[in-house]
Amino acid sequence: MTRSRLRGGIAGGLVVVAYLVSAVFSAHLSPLARRPLLDGTAPPEPYRWVDPPAALAGTNQKPSPGTFTVELTPNGSKTAVLTTDDAQITLIVAKGAFPSPDGDTYIEVKLTPIAPSDVSAPDPPLEIAGNVIKVEASYQPSGKPVTVGNGARIVLVYPFSANQHGSHLVVESADGTAWTSLDSNDLPSIQQVDALIDTLGYVAVARNPNATTAPPASSGGGSTVAAIAIGAGLVILAVAAAIALRGRRTAAPPPSRSSQQRQRQQRKKR
Repeated sequence: MTRSRLRGGIAGGLVVVAYLVSAVFSAHLSPLARRPLLDGTAPPEPYRWVDPPAALAGTNQKPSPGTFTVELTPNGSKTAVLTTDDAQITLIVAKGAFPSPDGDTYIEVKLTPIAPSDVSAPDPPLEIAGNVIKVEASYQPSGKPVTVGNGARIVLVYPFSANQHGSHLVVESADGTAWTSLDSNDLPSIQQVDALIDTLGYVAVARNPNATTAPPASSGGGSTVAAIAIGAGLVILAVAAAIALRGRRTAAPPPSRSSQQRQRQQRKKR
């Protein structure tokens, strides 16, 4: 193998490695943000309100409810990702999050958007941003209600606001009267927030309009790691391209037949 071909092969390998590393780490940014690395980004879809503001009433589309099935095993529920058709609500159920009672084979989960006026408001300075979500689950075929065990994460999209400096978090309530703030990951760039929920009942996105800065994209640092990995991948791509280009410029082309013949004729004349 010539030196130029070797350099080209190394460059190609670096490109593939950079893409794979960047794609894997970028997949951890968000459960709903897993798209191929080179697809680019698209603006969020317009938020769908149960009770839209007057200025949006003419163009608003109703949000989508969802009814889902989570299978049960002897060791508890199976892993499941439950997303409404409009992708505004996602419930991620970890393996074993719900226990398995005798006689039941699956869990029926209902995610229903309702208007904030149907429940009590959270304590100031928090205010509901968007719809409230009623989360219901029952064992089947017995119909017994389900309480969250461990490992159910809610992912909610919230509407765009001209004052995006306000921090967003998930709040939950068992009966829609008293709200509890949850440790949340706010991603303002895609208007999405997620949190582990402790009980079933009602969940919503709450905003603190008094906050002057948005919180970090992820309290666990996942977005920072992903950003570093993507940046490193781009650097590797640039280096690989430079190596390939330099190899093409510096590699001397083999002499042609006509050039070889001229050289032999000159040697004979000497």
